[in-house]
Amino acid sequence: MAPDRNSAAVTAQVKAMLRVLGQQRPDSVERLCADALAELEGWPEIRVRLVDEHVGAGGCSVAGSYGDDADPPELRVARSASHRRCQFTVLHELGHHLQNTSFELAENLLTAADWVEDAACDRFAARILLPDELVAACFAEATPTAGDVVRLYQASTASRAACVVRAAEHLRSPGAVVLYDAAGIVSFAAAQGVYPPARGSDQVHTALVAAALRGLDRADGAAVTVDATTIRYRTHDHGPLYGQAAWCDGYLVAVLVEHHAPWEPFSPTRSPAEFRSAASADCAICDETFPATDVCAACGEPRCPSGHCACTQRRERRCDRCFLSWGMSRFPDGGTTCIDCL
Repeated sequence: MAPDRNSAAVTAQVKAMLRVLGQQRPDSVERLCADALAELEGWPEIRVRLVDEHVGAGGCSVAGSYGDDADPPELRVARSASHRRCQFTVLHELGHHLQNTSFELAENLLTAADWVEDAACDRFAARILLPDELVAACFAEATPTAGDVVRLYQASTASRAACVVRAAEHLRSPGAVVLYDAAGIVSFAAAQGVYPPARGSDQVHTALVAAALRGLDRADGAAVTVDATTIRYRTHDHGPLYGQAAWCDGYLVAVLVEHHAPWEPFSPTRSPAEFRSAASADCAICDETFPATDVCAACGEPRCPSGHCACTQRRERRCDRCFLSWGMSRFPDGGTTCIDCL
């Protein structure tokens, strides 16, 4: 079953995170919304640290990582990110900090799927940056169009990723809201009921992205619509999906749904089409190629004979010196050499 960011487990965890935040730091939500970086610089129990973008790639869905191996723990944010993006990233990492230091929140994760913690961080950050009243004014409590997502971005100081998360909360069918760069590469995605396309994956050959890239001169918010598009994974494609995309400050934002597309007068559920399926895949931990016969239910990626998949890669890394796999906390600053080999 595909991860559902709007599941009861994620929703309950986000509510608990906001409650714990209110108990620890009363009235901080408004200050975090105004300028999260400035607010968090004054919190002695954590340290905000700007790092090179590749260092911040600690398995999160954003350009940052949480360093619980430091004293005090570090919220690491990519230095090259825009101010809007930094705000979302540092709040996402604050979400990891809360879930790692609150007994209540950590206990909730014991029986939850691996992806719940990261999904809760995304929704926690987006909730702070984009209040319900503003979101309701842009989406009218319905599945948003691509233009609606652009309008939310223009009406706020939140990042595009935060707007994508809030838009995905309002999907009324299985689908995804995806942010691509100008080359058709996934920058960020949020989904419910389907696997989101992987960050960094090339979607340029899908019907919607290909059509949108032919209109680079379109004004922000002007929609491109296709009747049938797909999400491309490493081993297969998923579809057909109703798709709409619009440019948003140099990036392409798309809404992909299986049915009830708000821009279509009639958009029923359609039978899944048969698409390509890869015969093999590579395991970054085992450093071997294996037959792609088993797919992880949580991340949608192939699982190797040793049980490794994208979920494992977010929790573990293979040291480039001893060639052993260790937990991410044993790699200082998110590097590729474990602490024992330094």
